[in-house]
Amino acid sequence: MAIPVIVIAGPTASGKSDLAIRLAKKYHGNIISADSLQVYQELNIGTAKTPVQERGGIPHYLLDVVDQAADFSVADFISLADQAILETVKSGRVPIVVGGTGFYVKALLGFQSLDFAQSDEEEVRADQEKPLEELQIKLRQVADEKLLARVDLQNKERVIRAIQIACHGQVKRPKRPDYTPLILALDWPREVLYDRINQRVQLMMDQGLEREAKGLYDRGGLSLQAGRGIGYAELYPFFEGQQSLLEAVATIQQNSRRYAKRQLTYWRHQIPGLQWIDGQNAWEIADQQVANFLKEYKQ
Repeated sequence: MAIPVIVIAGPTASGKSDLAIRLAKKYHGNIISADSLQVYQELNIGTAKTPVQERGGIPHYLLDVVDQAADFSVADFISLADQAILETVKSGRVPIVVGGTGFYVKALLGFQSLDFAQSDEEEVRADQEKPLEELQIKLRQVADEKLLARVDLQNKERVIRAIQIACHGQVKRPKRPDYTPLILALDWPREVLYDRINQRVQLMMDQGLEREAKGLYDRGGLSLQAGRGIGYAELYPFFEGQQSLLEAVATIQQNSRRYAKRQLTYWRHQIPGLQWIDGQNAWEIADQQVANFLKEYKQ
């Protein structure tokens, strides 16, 4: 029998976490984060993790699960998310998946076929230091046409993963739970969303983002998977004396707006069955949608 899962999606700064917590309180839910940066320990401000004291006692999964220096893949996410959802259902609560990493959500719900590769960690680290163009050449040398055809050659992480598949083979894809999702995405007028993003970045700076980014920079910066995240990488030129702090903050805001635009495009074209809801009236709409969904499922 398929497991009912509520998904709260949408671009950065759209209000996903606040809505999810309200829903979790009313419908006895647990929250499973689907964010590729919130998995990292001690990266709290730049990833917009909801502070513990603001979680309302709601259990949150997939926050702070790996060290800042670790790599974390979509396969890692799926394994942990499946486990969290099964634990949630076993406890009699409703799983609520929340996050802006669309590829994670797409893969979790089974809309994306994944290759689970065996890999050599030293090779992966070495490849991460190479330019994308060199990796594209390497992939064409080792991969067959079938593998090449399904790889996004402009995505460095996926090119590296494809190289590992070509060189070391794949492991058997594990059997996974079957989910029936209700997917709601918060929608705002573009100018309102961009203003929310700009304000959030400024709030992050006030809360100590510079200090958090400096710690990540000192641990390796761009050489780390976590260190390439928006909100952190833009501050490195400031630490190196190449930009002023004001310039770095403006770049964070600009890159965050561009990321939101990419997220909107991804959600619209890659996630079947997604329903957009007005951000201004999100609670009223989501409350009714979730109530109907859970009622229909129980019937």
